[in-house]
Amino acid sequence: MKRKRGLVHVILALLMSMLLIVSTGCGKSGSGDSSSDKKTNKTETLADVNTIPEDGVITKEQFKTVAGENKKVQFKGTTDDGITYIWTYDCSKIQNPADQNLKIDFSEKDLDDLKKQANNANDALKMTMYGKGLICVPDLEVQLPEAWQSNSAYLVKEQSGKLARMSDVVVTAQVKEENKKTQDTKTEEEDSSDKTAESTTQAKKDTKPKEGTTSLKMSVTSLDGDCYIIGGITEQQNKGAASANKAENGTTNSESEGSDESGNSGENSYNEEGGSGSGDVSDGGASSSGSSGKQDVANDEEVSGSSHTCTISISCATILNNMSDLKSGKEEFVPSDGWILAASEVEFTEGESVHDVLQRVCKDAGIQMESSFTPAYNSAYVEGINNLYEFDCGQLSGWMYNVNGWFPNYGCSKYTVQDGDVINWVYTCNLGKDVGDNSMY
Repeated sequence: MKRKRGLVHVILALLMSMLLIVSTGCGKSGSGDSSSDKKTNKTETLADVNTIPEDGVITKEQFKTVAGENKKVQFKGTTDDGITYIWTYDCSKIQNPADQNLKIDFSEKDLDDLKKQANNANDALKMTMYGKGLICVPDLEVQLPEAWQSNSAYLVKEQSGKLARMSDVVVTAQVKEENKKTQDTKTEEEDSSDKTAESTTQAKKDTKPKEGTTSLKMSVTSLDGDCYIIGGITEQQNKGAASANKAENGTTNSESEGSDESGNSGENSYNEEGGSGSGDVSDGGASSSGSSGKQDVANDEEVSGSSHTCTISISCATILNNMSDLKSGKEEFVPSDGWILAASEVEFTEGESVHDVLQRVCKDAGIQMESSFTPAYNSAYVEGINNLYEFDCGQLSGWMYNVNGWFPNYGCSKYTVQDGDVINWVYTCNLGKDVGDNSMY
C-alpha cells in the first residue's frame, strides 16, 4: 500500500509539474505575442495636405499634432459631381483641439426661391455640413467644374427667415478656351468705366454657367447645417466686393439697426430692394472708417501709430422672448430693445484679450460685470453682465461671446484681440442655439 501511495504521489507530482510548465509556457507565450503584436496608439502628424476621410472627421488627436504651430494644413475632398473642396486651417490659431467634421454635400437644385430672396441672384450653390463647433476660423475653397457668370458672391445662412451673410466670397471663373475670356472678380483698375459697363451688359445677356471652372474662396464660421453661396453680376465687379470686405472687416458704427435679434452686430441681412444679385446686399449698419474717401495725413499717422481698435457690443435680446423664464426682480435689468451696449468702436492695447476689453468697456460705461477664473479651462468665465447672470433665464442660460461671427471653443481671456475684430457678447437662453452657436448640440 505504501508503494502504491508513493507511486500515486509521484504521478500526481509529475502531472502538477507538467500542468505548471504548460500554463507557464502559455503565459509566457501569450505575453510575448501581446508584446510583439501590440500596436502603438501614437497618432501620425498631419501632413501639409490631407485627404478628407469618408466620414469627414479629422480627430482631436490629429489636430493635437499641429496645434499652436506656425504652419497651415489643408484637407481636400471631392464629390461624384466633380466638385473639389479644400479646407485650410491656421495651426497657430488652434488652442483647444477637437474633432472637426469637414464633409460637405453640394447641390444646385431647387434654389430659385433663394435666388429671388437674394435680389434675384445669378448663381447659387447649397452646401450641407455635418460638424459642430469650429476650433478656429478656416478658409474654404470650392472648385466647380463650370464657369459662373457672377463676379461677386457671399456666403449666407438662413436665420429667422432671412439670409444672414457669413462672409464674402472671392469668385474666379475661367471659361473654356474657345471663348478666350476670363471672368474674375478682380477687374483691372486701369479699365475704363465704359469698358466695365460694356462687359457687364454683355454678361447679363447670358448669365448661365459656361464650360470651364470656377474657384470660390471664403472664410467659414460654422460647420453645421445648410449654408449657401449666392453670386451676382455687379457694375463695379471687384471694386464693390473690396469695399464690402473693408466694411465687413473694419470698424462699425454704434447704430444697432443692422443687428439681428440674437444680438450679433457682425451679421448682415440682404436688402429686399435693389438690383441684380449679391451686389445689392445691405451692409447691416457696418461701415469702414476709411470708406468715405476722406483720409488726411492726420488719419494716416493715427493708423500707422500704436492705436488699435475693435468693435464690441453687449446684447440680452433673447431674454425678451423668454421673459416668463426670467427670475423675479431681474426685469429692470433688461433693456426694452435688448441692447446693454450697442456696437461701439473702442481702442485696445496690443496683446489684450476679449476679457480685458470687456472689463474696461464695462467699467468706462458704468455697466456691472462679474467674472472669475476657472482653473479647469485656464481662463476667465463671465458670470454676469448688467446684473444678469447665468441661469437667470432658465437652466441653459448664460453669457457667450463671438468674434467676427465665430464662437471660439475656449475662454474669453485666451482670445487675443486683433485690429478690426467685431466682438459680440450675447445672452443665450438655450445653450447657444438661439444666438447662432450649435456646437453643444
